[in-house]
Amino acid sequence: MERLALIGVSQRRGGVEALTQWNEWWQYRAPEVSALAEEWVPLLTCNRLEVVLALKGGVALEQARQALIPPGLPRGYAYQGEAALEHLARVAASLDSVNPGEDQIMRQVRQAFEAAQKAGSVGPLTHFAFQSALKIAKRVRREVELAPAQTSLFSLARPALEALLPRPARVAVVGTGEMGSLAARSLAALPGIELLLVNRTPEKAQALAEALGARAMSLCDFLKNPPQLEALVAATPVAGLFGASFFQGQPRLRVAVDLGMPANIVPEAAREVVLFDLKRLERLGEERRARLRAELARAELIVAQELEQALLEWAERAIAPAITQMREAYRRTLVELLDGQAEPELIERLAHRFAHFPVKGLRGLARRYGPEAAEVFLQEAGLGADDPLRDGVGSVHPVDEARVGSVHQGVIRG
Repeated sequence: MERLALIGVSQRRGGVEALTQWNEWWQYRAPEVSALAEEWVPLLTCNRLEVVLALKGGVALEQARQALIPPGLPRGYAYQGEAALEHLARVAASLDSVNPGEDQIMRQVRQAFEAAQKAGSVGPLTHFAFQSALKIAKRVRREVELAPAQTSLFSLARPALEALLPRPARVAVVGTGEMGSLAARSLAALPGIELLLVNRTPEKAQALAEALGARAMSLCDFLKNPPQLEALVAATPVAGLFGASFFQGQPRLRVAVDLGMPANIVPEAAREVVLFDLKRLERLGEERRARLRAELARAELIVAQELEQALLEWAERAIAPAITQMREAYRRTLVELLDGQAEPELIERLAHRFAHFPVKGLRGLARRYGPEAAEVFLQEAGLGADDPLRDGVGSVHPVDEARVGSVHQGVIRG
C-alpha cells in the first residue's frame, strides 16, 4: 500500500488559476509517467486533475511530484499509502467537490478507471484502490443525503438564476458535454424557459434538444448571429469565447454562468450582468458545505470505517503468498518425516492444521504493522529467501529496506 500515491490539484484546494495551469501542462506536455510508476490512472475533470500511481521500487513521493509537475507550476498536493486511498475515496464520494454531494464525480472516477484499464495502465494496486474508493462512495451516497440526484456544479447557481430571470425567458446552454448537459436538464425543468442548446457538433446538440423539448443550434451559427437571450450558460473548453462584442449585442441578458475550464467568459466584458464564474461558484459551495456540516460529518465517519476495512483486506491479500509459502514449508517437512507413510490428502490437512496458529499470528502482525512485517517474519524464519513477499495478487515487488527496518524495530518494541 505504501507504493500507492496520488498527485494532483483541484479547483477547491488549489484555485482556478492553478488548475488551469496544470490542465495546460498535461494537455500539451504530458509527462512520461511510466518512468516513475508501474501503474497509473489519470483523473481529469473540469474541477480537478489528479493521477493515481503505483510507484516503482525506489521512487519517492517527492521525486514523483517533481518529475510530473515542473517547478514553475503550483505544487498541488501529494498523498501516499493510506492517505492516497482516503483522498481517492473522499473524491469519489463527492466530499471534496466544490458542490458536496454532486453525483457527476463518482461517474467520472469510474470512467477514468475504465479508460486506464483499456489503456493497460491499471494493475493490482490501482485496481484495489479504485474499487475500494467506489465501494465507499456508494455507501456514502446510500446512507447520507448530501444532495438530490442530478446535482452538479450548475446547481449552485440555479436558485439565483431562477430568481433573476423574467418569464418567459430564453436561455442558451453553450456546450453539451457532461457539464452542459446537466445544466440543460436542470433548466428544462423550469417553467417559462425557452431553452437553446448550442454545440460545435450540431448533431449532439440536436439529440439532447429533442430529449428536452428544446431548440438546437451550431456554435458557428450562434456566434455569427446570436439570438437575444436573458441568460447564458457556457460549458466549453474554449478560453474567452464570449467577450465584449457578444455582451454588447445582448441588452436583455441578465445572468451568465461560466462552467468552462479555462474560463469561457471574459469577466470584464460581463460587468452589466450577474456573472457566476468558477470563483463565485466556489464561494457558494463553501456556504453550502457549512450548512451540511452534520451530514458531512456522518459521511466522513463512513469513509473512516470503510477505509479501515479496506486496509485490512489489502493486508490480507498482501500476505496471502506468505501464508501459502508457510503451509508449503509444513507440507514439505511432513513429507520428509512421514516418508510415504501417509496419503497426500492427509499431509495437506495436517499442513493446514499445523500452520493454523502461525498463520493467525502472521495475519495479526500484518494488521498491526503492515504487510512488510510478514516479510520480516519469513526472512527471520528462513522462508523468505527463495520467494519474496508478493504484492497482493502475485506481482513481485522489492520490499523497501527502510520500511522493513522500521517495521522490524516496531515489532521488537511491541
